[in-house]
Amino acid sequence: MKKNLRMKKVGVLAVTAVMSISLFGCGTQSSTNQASSSSAGSKTAHVAQPAWYKEPTANQLKQAQQDTIAGVILSSGPNGEKAFPAKDIKITNEELAKIKEGHYTAAIAMHYSGNDWSQQQIAGLKAEFAKLGINVIAVTDANFKSAQQISDLEAISAKKPNILVSIPVDAKTESSAYKKIAASGTKIVFMDQPASAMTAGKDYVSVVSADNFGNGMVAADELAKALGGKGNVAALYYASNFYVTNQRYEGFVARLKAKYPNIHLVATEGFQDPNQTQSVASALLTKNQNIQAMWVAWDVPAMGAVSAARIAGKSPSNFTIVCEDLGNEVALNMAQNGFVKGLGAQRPYDQGVAEAEEAALSLIGGQTRPYVAVPSLAVDRSNLAQSYQTVYHAAPPADVTNALK
Repeated sequence: MKKNLRMKKVGVLAVTAVMSISLFGCGTQSSTNQASSSSAGSKTAHVAQPAWYKEPTANQLKQAQQDTIAGVILSSGPNGEKAFPAKDIKITNEELAKIKEGHYTAAIAMHYSGNDWSQQQIAGLKAEFAKLGINVIAVTDANFKSAQQISDLEAISAKKPNILVSIPVDAKTESSAYKKIAASGTKIVFMDQPASAMTAGKDYVSVVSADNFGNGMVAADELAKALGGKGNVAALYYASNFYVTNQRYEGFVARLKAKYPNIHLVATEGFQDPNQTQSVASALLTKNQNIQAMWVAWDVPAMGAVSAARIAGKSPSNFTIVCEDLGNEVALNMAQNGFVKGLGAQRPYDQGVAEAEEAALSLIGGQTRPYVAVPSLAVDRSNLAQSYQTVYHAAPPADVTNALK
C-alpha cells in the first residue's frame, strides 16, 4: 500500500502502500474545527475521523509514550498477530542445501510496479531468490486494476510455481483467485495484507510488512522536532480502508496524544486519488490559515501537498510537511531544504528478502511466522544519505547528493 506509495512521479504510488487495495472506495472525511482538549496528551480538534479509524488503546498510548522507538516494532498483524522481526529469520546451511536441491520456482504478482516501493520489493525478492537457487518465472503488474490482477493470477497458476509472492489490488474480489492457487499447492506469501477470508498456516504462509504504526509515530516525532514541540497541524490521510495506511495515521495520532501536549491536530482531510492531493491540500490550507505543519500518508501525495503549500504562499521556513516512505522526490525536496522536513521510512528491499525467506522455508517444512515486519526508520536531512543507502541498498541519486552539499 506503496502508497504501497513512487509512480511516474506524481502517479508514482497511486497507492502504495504500498498501497494497494480498493483504491477509490470510501468517501473522504474532513474537519476544520479549532482545537479542544482530549483525554490524553496533545489537544486535538473534534476532527471528523474516517470510518475505519480506531482510537488508540491504553497499550498503544503506553507504547507511544516511549522516549526511544528506534528499532522497536509497534505494529500488529491484520488479525492481531504479534510481529516477528524480519532480521531474526534464519536459514541454516542444511536448510539452504535442501532448498537448492528442490529446484523450485517462484512468481511475483504486483498490484503496481511503477514506483520506488514496488521496485525495491522486487529487487529484494529477486536477489534473495537467486541466493536460494529459486528461479523467478513470472513478474506481473496489475496497474491497480483488480480484473487485471485476477487475470495475472490465472496466468501464473497455469505455470504452477512453487511460490507466489503478491499484494492484492482488492482483497475481497481477488480472494477466490488466491484460494485457487493455494489449493493447487503453491505457497503464498503476501506483502502488507492478505486476501480476504484466508488463514495463515492454511491458505498462505506469511504476511510481511513494514511497521506502519511505528512509521506514523516516527513521522510525529519528526514533525514535533521541526516545530519545536508546539503548533497547530493538519493531517492528509488516505480515505479508503487499507490496513497499512490506517495504521500509519493511527500511529501518528497516538504519538501526538501521548507525547506532544502542545501540538494540536486541528484539521484533517481524506483523499482518494494520490494524484489529486494538490487540490485537496489547497482546500485544507485555504480553510485553515493557522496551521504550521501537515502530515501526509505517503510520499506521492506529500508532493501534492508541497505544491499546494507553495501556491498558498508558504515557505519552508514557516511550514513543515512530514510523511511516510522515502521516495526519490521527497528525498530531493528534503535535501534541498524544502517543505519536507522528515518522514518514517519503510524498508521495501528488506521486506522482499524476508518474503523470499519465509516462502522458501515453507517449501521444506521449516519454521514460518504468520506476520513478519521490518522496523521503521526515522529520516531527516541530517541522516538522509545514510538512510537512503539503508532503504535502497544503493547510494542516493546525484541530484540528492549534490543538494546535500
